[in-house]
Amino acid sequence: MSWDESRYKATCGACGHEGVQVRRSNDYGESDDRWEGFETVPANEYEYYRKRSVAHVPVCHCKSNDIVIGALIE
Repeated sequence: MSWDESRYKATCGACGHEGVQVRRSNDYGESDDRWEGFETVPANEYEYYRKRSVAHVPVCHCKSNDIVIGALIE
């Protein structure tokens, strides 16, 4: 089983802080997100159980969770 990794520019919509979203997926359709430059916290239970959110969401150091995903980093 091999994992493919893609890196995307991530920017906080509130303060402009920049980081990276690392998205990984494998041959079995499993995926995993990792965040560089942002903390991750458990998602709101209501949003998670209603399938509106992933289990852990990124949060900027300014406490905003308005993270905008940008272009693929080559």
